Amino acid sequence: MDCPLCQSQSRFFLAGENREYWRCPVCRLIFVPPEFFIPKEEEIQHYLKHENSLESEGYVQMFQEKIHIIKNVCKEAQTVLDYGCGYQPVLKTLLTREGYTATGYDPNFFPEITANSIFDIIVSTETFEHFREPGKELLQLLSHLAPTGYLAIMTRLVPDDDPLLPSQSFGNWYYKRDPTHISFYDKDTISWIARHHGLELLFNNEKDFVVLQRKP
Repeated sequence: MDCPLCQSQSRFFLAGENREYWRCPVCRLIFVPPEFFIPKEEEIQHYLKHENSLESEGYVQMFQEKIHIIKNVCKEAQTVLDYGCGYQPVLKTLLTREGYTATGYDPNFFPEITANSIFDIIVSTETFEHFREPGKELLQLLSHLAPTGYLAIMTRLVPDDDPLLPSQSFGNWYYKRDPTHISFYDKDTISWIARHHGLELLFNNEKDFVVLQRKP
């Protein structure tokens, strides 16, 4: 089976949650094959159950921490695209309050975006794990990034606490139990993305947030 990120031949990794997980030996992406995807309508209903709003103190605090990192790493940036903003674009609102010119995009809830629009920063929070075709999604996303722009990705990185038994670490990982989570990245996957797309890794908390910059 071809990897949906780099198109290399991938291998079966393990089974669980009534579906399969495959792993690419090149970019190290772990992914769920298409035959195990839930219907799109069911996926959207799952997102609508998320109670993520400006009134959610913990949710807002999490975004404020990420904005603090962005402000320190991407100091000259002014325009931001919130890629995968969901039905309540909380991050977009918080970025606007911080003085950024922010735009929200979501294929399910805010699908319209100007074809030739370019942004200094593209922030994608809790979205990459939902990509059915991460290779194509990345190309679309990067087509809106400025020549020296920044890409900030928030997604839980695959644990490597047991490098001798990686399938056991992943098999016990809570993050893969969400039926809408179908693409999983580790630090090597992030490095592959950086190399393949001409990006430089500027920040990695080795947990759930990385910032890359397009090389001039």
